[in-house]
Amino acid sequence: MAFKERNEPIILSKLRILNKRLALSDEEKRYLSNLEKGYQGELQFDAMTETLTSSCLILNELLLEVEKATFQIDTLIIFADTLYVFEIKNNHGDYLYKQEGLTSTTTGASMKNPLDQLNRTKLLFKKLLNQLGYNFKLQGSVVFVNPEFTLYHAQPELPFIFPTQIKRLLNHLNNQPGKVSTNHNKLASKLVSLHQTDSLSNKLPSFHYDELKKGITCLECESFAVIAVGHKIYCNDCGHIEKAELAVLRSITEIKLLFPSRPITTPAIKEWCNIIPDNKRISRILAKHYHFTEIKKGRTYS
Repeated sequence: MAFKERNEPIILSKLRILNKRLALSDEEKRYLSNLEKGYQGELQFDAMTETLTSSCLILNELLLEVEKATFQIDTLIIFADTLYVFEIKNNHGDYLYKQEGLTSTTTGASMKNPLDQLNRTKLLFKKLLNQLGYNFKLQGSVVFVNPEFTLYHAQPELPFIFPTQIKRLLNHLNNQPGKVSTNHNKLASKLVSLHQTDSLSNKLPSFHYDELKKGITCLECESFAVIAVGHKIYCNDCGHIEKAELAVLRSITEIKLLFPSRPITTPAIKEWCNIIPDNKRISRILAKHYHFTEIKKGRTYS
């Protein structure tokens, strides 16, 4: 088990909700798609590192800051003598490597050279380690996890791990000497405590409550074509059936994520869910799963 598990990025969670309830631009949809692909690639690499049997500490997804500069580590693996930093990429298709970036051979689309990001991460991470009083050896690699990815003209000495080389990488990591100690655990705990949950640089589009489409969406197909019958929610598009209580709780999670400062009240959740006409049912669900505070106009839940 990883010392720090990976959580779904908050920006991704928010964009998924907005994509259902707001007309995103083509650029915003592409950004969402890239976030989805990146996150799935990171989960894929997590599944691989979970198989490691050597003495190590795995920290997935760290957003850190040093000297007012933030940097992200997709995966950090702490061994007795060396810290390994991995930048995970989930690109699909054939690309040409140039120092200034990678270019798709089919679409001509280009992306920044991932080595630039890796080198920046290593530099800032080394500064942070020195500030914390640690002087471990640091290694870094870019791992391309998609089996349908090919990169042409990349020199063999570059720190790239291609899909066909991942098995050898895992074998190499499994053969790392020594065992992690209390000192390594202290470092891991310190890094987790410094982890920031969200980045101010995230490209979240501006939105307002009134312009968002209200209603419960289907858990399976995300359609708004759902109806509440008794204690169940039925989707008229795909036929999926869900307990109304679970559907309401999903909707509460959405509004809390998008509008963290907005009071959670029975009328507010009724308006957001839209298809639950019974105030008492929503009040029972809120009272069952949340703490409440009495106010002049009723209750707020947290």
